[in-house]
Amino acid sequence: MQDMNTATMPIGVIDSGVGGLTSVAELRKLLPNEDIIYCGDNGNAPYGNRTGQNIVELTKRIFAFLEKQQVKAVAVACNTISSTFDSSEYGFYEKGLSFPVVSVIKPAVEDVLQKKYAEVGVVATVFTIKTGCHKQMIQARNPRISVYGEPSENLAELIEQGDLSSPAIQSDVKKHVNNLLSEHPNLQDIILGCTHYPIVQSVFEKAAPNVTFINPARDQAEAVKQLLHERNLLQKDHQGEMSIYTSGSEPVYHAVLAELGISPASKIHTVRF
Repeated sequence: MQDMNTATMPIGVIDSGVGGLTSVAELRKLLPNEDIIYCGDNGNAPYGNRTGQNIVELTKRIFAFLEKQQVKAVAVACNTISSTFDSSEYGFYEKGLSFPVVSVIKPAVEDVLQKKYAEVGVVATVFTIKTGCHKQMIQARNPRISVYGEPSENLAELIEQGDLSSPAIQSDVKKHVNNLLSEHPNLQDIILGCTHYPIVQSVFEKAAPNVTFINPARDQAEAVKQLLHERNLLQKDHQGEMSIYTSGSEPVYHAVLAELGISPASKIHTVRF
């Protein structure tokens, strides 16, 4: 039997900034009836150049905020955050929360395993690549799959600045794609291992037209839908709305919402997590 009070609670989505809106775009397609509370910690971005312990502490603050918002589930739409609790090195600090947490990495790994790639590239933040989370999780299940990582120090931050057609973004994307392909010329599939990157997916595709760039947001949205279905928590007969909470500034949100074709948020709140 469905618990109507719980089913009508919102879904939380968290990221270090605007990147998680790529997951929101996919959630909107699959779950249009759900209300979403989006938390972007732009004031502390980028997370990808921080230490693991610092990332954990910042994430705990956002989780505490969402506890007060009474969400029924949280999509961690940030590969850097996801890698801290998908990696045993940092412990599973999400235990004890009142809501289930859906990583953005695990669903992407499942997709790679199901499609039986022979090799796959990962472009992500410095921290995510350093943890080797994608490689460890894929090769633990299928050691025959080769996984090649390519870290970017600046791309997420460049996207955060909101000029999505800037020469700096195009140059950074081209550099990292070329790095992967020069070392692995037969590579045909690359995971966009930071949720910011699908915002400029067309730039990646222009840099390497013959490569398939994998957007993990789609897999994560499917995982959230499956979780809510299994727990009988799907919202029904309701037009979902979204509220945004950010520790940064508003303008970049308007730019990215428009770029991704997401309806404007009902309200953008400036907060300190």
